[in-house]
Amino acid sequence: MNGRHIVAVDGGGTRSRVALATADGRIIARVEGGFANLTSDFETSRQNIMQAIEAVYATANMPAGAAPSDIAILGIAGANVGTGAEQLSAALEFASVHVMSDREITIAGVLGDGDGTLVQAGTGSFFVSRLQGRLNQIGGWGLQLGDDCGGAWLGRELLRWTLKAHDSVIETTGLARQVLARFGNSPSEIVLFAKTATPQHFGAFAPEIFEARDAGDPLAIRIIDAALADLHGILDSLDAIHTKQIHLRGSVGERYAPLLRDEFRQLVVKSTGDGLSGAVDLGVKLLRQTPPG
Repeated sequence: MNGRHIVAVDGGGTRSRVALATADGRIIARVEGGFANLTSDFETSRQNIMQAIEAVYATANMPAGAAPSDIAILGIAGANVGTGAEQLSAALEFASVHVMSDREITIAGVLGDGDGTLVQAGTGSFFVSRLQGRLNQIGGWGLQLGDDCGGAWLGRELLRWTLKAHDSVIETTGLARQVLARFGNSPSEIVLFAKTATPQHFGAFAPEIFEARDAGDPLAIRIIDAALADLHGILDSLDAIHTKQIHLRGSVGERYAPLLRDEFRQLVVKSTGDGLSGAVDLGVKLLRQTPPG
């Protein structure tokens, strides 16, 4: 096992993070790459992942030729749907390749083997709880049918309600006017944008929505309140209260912390691990079971 390494990849809708670790889990190099979502854009995601893997070897001053004796653990958004995981695995040359959803590596990194509730909300979203060994999972189905409360969901809602404001279904607000102006005050341009927008494009609006909510914009408050209502319902379904701790992960998930209902807010804890550390931990376990290549 000496000299073999673990390549750990945490790929999401906005970026991918890659670490190169020794057989005992010590990380010796890290890099960031482009987005990685196998359902929204498989080919670009594949290229981004492979480029980031090449970069992490270069950062560690190791030849790319070392890869065939190493093990790769990839937790990628969308890997739980369709055949993307198999296609990506076939494109990589390692002694052993394990492609799974980003949910699996995040559970390993954040919850470990203990009880708790995980809210992962970045560009997309998924929700998990473990109580007395029983795992309960919600979401992770992509923006078209899910990604509730995630950044892309928020951005899509902003554009939808901006059009409603334009149509005078609701009273317009500063945020709605600001968004419409960005598209040349043309609702048609919003529609055309939405036809080809990726989750990453929609998610780019999320920080603006939170900022507008903090400033008291009624439309931003409406959107965030709707997300919170969904999130509270999900936490109830996951029996989060009885898991005793709630981990809010991701750029959007962390923003919900002060907005939760009291009984949930009191259970929020700071996570020590994440998806990348979870992938490394899984790699250490799997490398012990993998014969030298």
